[in-house]
Amino acid sequence: MIISHSHKFIFIKPWKTAGTSIEAALSQYCSNNDIVTPLNDYWFNRDESGDWVHKAMNEQGFDQHDDAQTIKNRIPSEIWDNYLKFSMTRNPWDRALSLFSWKARRYSELRAKKSFYHYWGIPYDELQKTKKLFNQYLKTDWPNNDRFYLIDGKLCVDHIIRYEHLVEDFEEICRILGLPSIKIPRLKAGIRGKKDHYSKYYNKESQALVAAKHRNDIELFNYKFEKV
Repeated sequence: MIISHSHKFIFIKPWKTAGTSIEAALSQYCSNNDIVTPLNDYWFNRDESGDWVHKAMNEQGFDQHDDAQTIKNRIPSEIWDNYLKFSMTRNPWDRALSLFSWKARRYSELRAKKSFYHYWGIPYDELQKTKKLFNQYLKTDWPNNDRFYLIDGKLCVDHIIRYEHLVEDFEEICRILGLPSIKIPRLKAGIRGKKDHYSKYYNKESQALVAAKHRNDIELFNYKFEKV
């Protein structure tokens, strides 16, 4: 999350939308009293060359995933009303799978495992095992991203960067802010491993569960479940 007084913008960072990459890129142009919330020092918060590219400063008790209402409550109204506010979104079915993969890196019960007989030469279908775990996960309580760009059910930001048009949408934000073209670092990549298209992980029930959870994304941004 960034509140930049030097460039008069507020970046509200949702979950699993490449927000860390955008935050890291923007942080390079922040200074003085700007607020850039810190990241944990994980290997996936470094760029392709291994460099630490995120510049945190003046966090003032804010969290990197504070929601829109929390930020609005903590800053003067003239800042909220007059700064450019933007956030991010992503195809809900792709985002849900990315969120699951992010959780699975930490919780072994969400990761597919070979059975003893697979080591005897019996074929091992990791996709089907992961699909089963994923569809079970979607029946639990997991979050959407509404709170990062909706307040009282209404869009509260000026712009949305779509994950699917990341470069183009980000360049438009930079143009509006008067910033030079900024290269977006590739952070937190490779978590999912082999990247089959998200549609391969769903059945009818789980597809509907994600649609219900993300009905606002679907209505506001016209997302659809796509197959390959």
